[in-house]
Amino acid sequence: MGIGGFKMAHKGRLTLMLPPSTGLRSKTLHTVVVKHPFYRVDLPGVPSTSTDFRIGYFTLIDEMPKLFREANILYWAKALLGLVYDFIDRTVASTSESPPFNIPCVHFIEAGLALSFFPGGGKPSSKTGTTCAAFLLEEVIDCGDGDEDHDFTKFIHNMDPNPLL
Repeated sequence: MGIGGFKMAHKGRLTLMLPPSTGLRSKTLHTVVVKHPFYRVDLPGVPSTSTDFRIGYFTLIDEMPKLFREANILYWAKALLGLVYDFIDRTVASTSESPPFNIPCVHFIEAGLALSFFPGGGKPSSKTGTTCAAFLLEEVIDCGDGDEDHDFTKFIHNMDPNPLL
């Protein structure tokens, strides 16, 4: 799907046996974006500003904290945005006039951390597996066929913290 400043994105499928009733995990089969962190390995003699570079991958022990941190930030951002919209809704409902401007409807994507395991460690009595990979799974944003109701604007991203307003 693409490559960003420090994550590669691939199409994937999330299959669950007992899904909950709402959210990213609410169906047994979801199309998702699978993200995996990387780092740039600049080539000798090539300027660091060049788009010509090799991709290096983190060891699992270095990768896990990065993915857990990003998943945790998304979790808290979504929760805080929910509180903001609850406050806005209560405030608008308590006044007799509508605000003199449109209130934008933004949201953070549904996301979660996926861990891949090797089966139990060779011994028949072993019940746990060994973690072999970790990925950040995100909902696929459906932009429809260009309808205004389905337009997508990315207001902020990891490479530049300035809002794109």
